[in-house]
Amino acid sequence: MAYRIAPQTGDSIAVPQLIFSRLPQLEDDWLRVALYVLSTGESNPEKIARALRLKSAEKARAALVYWKGAGLFEDTGPAAPGDIDAAPAHPRAHLTRDEVTSASLRDPNVAQLVQESQRLLGGAISPHDTAVLVTLYAEDKIPLEVILLGISHCAGEGKRNVGYIEKVLLDWQGRGISTGELAEAHLAMMARHKEYEKEAAELLGKPDAKFTRTQSRAIISWHEELGFDRTMIAEAVAEAGDKKEIRYISGILRRWYTDGKRTLRDVISESATTMRNVQPASNPNARRILTGVPQRAPTFHKPEEG
Repeated sequence: MAYRIAPQTGDSIAVPQLIFSRLPQLEDDWLRVALYVLSTGESNPEKIARALRLKSAEKARAALVYWKGAGLFEDTGPAAPGDIDAAPAHPRAHLTRDEVTSASLRDPNVAQLVQESQRLLGGAISPHDTAVLVTLYAEDKIPLEVILLGISHCAGEGKRNVGYIEKVLLDWQGRGISTGELAEAHLAMMARHKEYEKEAAELLGKPDAKFTRTQSRAIISWHEELGFDRTMIAEAVAEAGDKKEIRYISGILRRWYTDGKRTLRDVISESATTMRNVQPASNPNARRILTGVPQRAPTFHKPEEG
């Protein structure tokens, strides 16, 4: 039996192409969450979970984190991505030494937090740094596993300053990253995006290039929204010629995507077709030169002797 779309008389919403491009890889409920947010504008995980009858708010939060990484949603809070190094507007209050001691007596995880933090950071940490980390756990309610993953990530990046680590973890909390699973997914996404930027820098012949947030989002969209691989991006860079700018290359890739070109063969096929359809320009002078040319050779007569 064949089907067709029935006439719609109610309200409708525009669904970004990004969602359709991700359909084959979506986890359970991620599509429902995306469509619900597009329809209502609601981004509170608890409210979304109740409205869609999800098993928990964590399901909604995981979907929001995924779509944020895919570029469908963006942060609206004061702490924008990439601003981790900026100093907070107001200093945060941390637990006192006595409060840290009291917390460690009540909760054995505090001792584990301090011990594992020292191991990850490569040595003993100061009482102030201890207070910062314990505050994140006891007051901000960031799970132990998430804190340790954050410390491990920052240490791996060569950033062992606990003040910086605090900003990272608070940024994660603002993004709804509240479990070790979500933290690992976020770190995997960050690593993937970093590889995209590294690849783009190499293709541009600028291995040490530093990209702005806008440029980074564009590079990520080449892979995760448009679905192009390194071969296609390299071809776009080649076509750009001297205009090796992220914005210009994005224009080429988006034009290919709109035209239905998904592989290098598609692009090459178009180029070959274009070359076959190009007709050599006629020379107007040739017509003038040939105008009046006799159709047969002239006859010469020998003059009579006289």
